Amino acid sequence: MPDMNVDDNDISILCDIGSKFDAPLESSKLARVTGLIAEGYVRREPRGLQLTRKGQELLAGRGVGINEA
Repeated sequence: MPDMNVDDNDISILCDIGSKFDAPLESSKLARVTGLIAEGYVRREPRGLQLTRKGQELLAGRGVGINEA
């Protein structure tokens, strides 16, 4: 069941996290990252932010491919 609260900006953030984007997130995105963590799409790990299975499934369901190279 898709979460209707996830918008294109959230998808962009999830893609950045999923592709191991190394640059710091803009301060304007930090509040939304906290929301994505609370909603179960992202988790904090010692090595940084990681997509959860739920986050990966959301992106796959939207047809978004992630290059983790």
